[in-house]
Amino acid sequence: MEGNRDGERRDERFPRRYRLGSNRNYRYVYRRGKSHPSRNLVLIHLKARDLRIGFSVSGKVGNAVTHNRIRRWLREDVRRMRTQMKCGKYIFIARQGIAGVPHETLTRELHKLVSRANLLKEDV
Repeated sequence: MEGNRDGERRDERFPRRYRLGSNRNYRYVYRRGKSHPSRNLVLIHLKARDLRIGFSVSGKVGNAVTHNRIRRWLREDVRRMRTQMKCGKYIFIARQGIAGVPHETLTRELHKLVSRANLLKEDV
């Protein structure tokens, strides 16, 4: 069991309160949000009071193992940078060519995409 010295484990999950949730919310963001494309990802963002994040990885990306792996990578990368992100509703969409991309490259591309869309908090 990993954790700090006291044997307590830090909660590093992707909490439910940050998830976009239902299909209705996804449709709303798709319809009203602003799109920011990159080579392997598309970010759709909509301003909101709280932070909600969703992921979309099509079956066209590969088989179930592949698109679930891509979704886990995206969720992990966003979980690590969510404290730096501005409030709003986000959908990260994986493009078809993403299957052959290493995780480190995907992490860099995700960070560049969010910063280029000007969605990172200012350092105060």
